[in-house]
Amino acid sequence: MKELQDNLLLSLSMDPILDSGDKMLAERAILQRCLDGLNIARASIWLYDTERDLMQCQQICPLELNVSELPALTRQQFPQYFAALDKKRVIKARDARTDSATHEFAEPYLIPLDIWSMLDVPLRYQGEVIGIICCEQTGQNRDWSDDDAGFVGVLSDLYGRVMAAAERQRYQQQLEQTNQRLESLVNERTAHLQNTLDQLKQTQQHLIESEKMASLGSLVAGIAHEVNTPVGISLTGISHCRYLLTALVDSVNSGMLSKTQLEQTLAELQHSTALVERNLNRAAELIIQFKQSAVDQSHYELHQFAIDDYVQAVLQTLLPFCKQHHVELELILNSGLSLHSYPGAIAQVLTNLVTNACIHAFDPPPTAAKAQIRIETQALADGRLLLQLTDNGCGISREHLQRIFEPFFTTRRGRGGTGLGLSIVYNIVQKNLAGELTVTSKLGTGTRFSLKLAGLSPES
Repeated sequence: MKELQDNLLLSLSMDPILDSGDKMLAERAILQRCLDGLNIARASIWLYDTERDLMQCQQICPLELNVSELPALTRQQFPQYFAALDKKRVIKARDARTDSATHEFAEPYLIPLDIWSMLDVPLRYQGEVIGIICCEQTGQNRDWSDDDAGFVGVLSDLYGRVMAAAERQRYQQQLEQTNQRLESLVNERTAHLQNTLDQLKQTQQHLIESEKMASLGSLVAGIAHEVNTPVGISLTGISHCRYLLTALVDSVNSGMLSKTQLEQTLAELQHSTALVERNLNRAAELIIQFKQSAVDQSHYELHQFAIDDYVQAVLQTLLPFCKQHHVELELILNSGLSLHSYPGAIAQVLTNLVTNACIHAFDPPPTAAKAQIRIETQALADGRLLLQLTDNGCGISREHLQRIFEPFFTTRRGRGGTGLGLSIVYNIVQKNLAGELTVTSKLGTGTRFSLKLAGLSPES
């Protein structure tokens, strides 16, 4: 018998059904080994509920028996049996009808089915008892040997592989379902984003076309969230001016206008109109900058030009702005390259980078040294141009460095910053110049923008 049991255990341990994830087939294989190894009539697997107050039959052999006909076992019905199982020991009942652990089953279960002996072995998974393997001898009493209990104990241990495989399969199915949901969600959002992108492209094209007609309405629609505040203040100011004029007209018509009232009304009108003018100018600046962010390649003409001379010419036009902000320009232009590119786009990039540095890099101004911006050009080994703009200003924090090219991101909200300057630069470099733009910075030491563009040939 021992040799038969060992052979059955060996064959089962090598059976891939245990790791297949098919819990029902694996349970049948285990129970069939029970029948063959113990030469018994019935074997079944029962699992606890989460509270360990109820056990439900999962599988029973022989297969012609119907699991659904077996009622659940509850602690309330069979308290002594559950108490014995709580000790996590093997129950070897030679006479199951009188044994202290199993006698509760005599009338409702053992006698009607001619069951005389029971061998119940705990099922363990991840260190916890999750149920039992129940082996039943019919027709006569049986003395269960230690080999019998050990044989079923090994089958119990192998059941842990069945549970692990079933759990893996469940996780795999959940993962596949999650992946399907995510894929569906991604497809849905991709379609939504594509639709949004198409709308943005249409909006951008509309902005370019409407530029010739000075269509204020379409431009304001594109940046309503940005121009809303200055326009709202302007409307409030105009409403106040209308109120003052109405009161003034009423006083004139009634002949009750005094010099003091006239002077006060004129003063308030001057203040309100100045407020309206400032905010309308602010809105106009926002709209102009937004129009720049929608630049198209057709806005620039393609030329071949000496980049060093061109950079110097552009920066000459920026000197008054730099002096106004007490910033010195240092030029190191030694590339000797000619570019076949769009000089207007490069001028826009340089202008935005220099003005951005003057406004942001030196606020507050440096104390140990003069505020300085150094512009360098050099030829790279691969024939491309490297244009670098370095300042000795306050630097950019790591948190902000990751977002500086985002449209409308600014650290000067409410102080004249729109967050469009560097976004415009990035779009021009990527779309018009087909170049690379990178930035490095460290708080307290300054910032460096590096632009790489394709060069044609060195100047002779």
